[in-house]
Amino acid sequence: MLTTPEEIKSQTRDLWRTCFADSEDFMDIYFEDKYTDEANLTVRMDGKVVAATQVLPYRLTFYGSVQYAGYISGLATLPDYRGRGFASNLLHEAHRRLYAQGATLSFLIPGSETLRTFYEKPQHGSYWTSVYRQELPLDISQDGETDKIEVSRPDEWRQELYVFYRRLTQTLPFMVHPSEKDFFAALEAADLEDGYVLVAHRKRRLVGFCLAVKEKNGKVYIRTLAITEAATRKAFVEYLCRECGVTEVYRRFCIPGSNKGTEPYAMARVINVPRFLAGIAQPNPGFQLHIGIDGDLDIPENNGWYIVENGRVRLTDIRPESIITPGGLAAMFMAAQPMVMDMMLDE
Repeated sequence: MLTTPEEIKSQTRDLWRTCFADSEDFMDIYFEDKYTDEANLTVRMDGKVVAATQVLPYRLTFYGSVQYAGYISGLATLPDYRGRGFASNLLHEAHRRLYAQGATLSFLIPGSETLRTFYEKPQHGSYWTSVYRQELPLDISQDGETDKIEVSRPDEWRQELYVFYRRLTQTLPFMVHPSEKDFFAALEAADLEDGYVLVAHRKRRLVGFCLAVKEKNGKVYIRTLAITEAATRKAFVEYLCRECGVTEVYRRFCIPGSNKGTEPYAMARVINVPRFLAGIAQPNPGFQLHIGIDGDLDIPENNGWYIVENGRVRLTDIRPESIITPGGLAAMFMAAQPMVMDMMLDE
């Protein structure tokens, strides 16, 4: 049975409505600004979409290299069709597609600890928790004077906001970078929660951008912040405290997983092991590693023993002491760094 792209999109939205507790307004944003026909993978029975996921492209800066990553979003199966392996099949197809497209990494954000355990299983990709966060109040005591900084809440969100944000973040060493569409989708989603899109000027010069929301627990969180000077952060915090009637403003910082007080956040797995290791080795020629990868059911090409030295990666017949999964390899490097992951529509 032939089904048009519009019908598939509509059925995928119906599936999302059945499986997730998101509003129609949120789905409008997701299916207009994030969804594409090319990104959507489905399982269909008699022309009906019974399971689906979207694989959304992202740019990743990592250890001095720029890599391509895929974000697994919206994986869902209709209740009457669960237990048949459809989710496993979709993840397998997603990983194979990413491998063919030249991706280095796949990542996702599980909505619960039950789902975190689900994605850890080999048949679901052997994902490991690779990004950790910690909720902390912002300390602005040393941020300087704000008397010449003007904070405002613009009625229109112009492209200059994204240009400013991208200019300040494009060279950060550890970041999953949102596209322009991702950026404005995040602003729209926050607006559904009566969020605050704020800009700061010193005289007429743009010196800061801030996206903040007062969440259901009563706390105000800055979800995204781009500033050219510390005093701008203080100006944003003072503005939010006045407008929201709070004494503190919080941020969920992505920090190394070894730090005390961290909570698990995003999971990842390597899609192409040689490319991933080369992306670390080439900008860092002094880096050395002898590692084995095993248990990759979706991309068995990754399984093997690797030596990294002198900026190069090669297979070896010498068995290493450490053999890990593709998720374990992602966690080995990502969890040690303060990965920035803003504007994922997951808050």
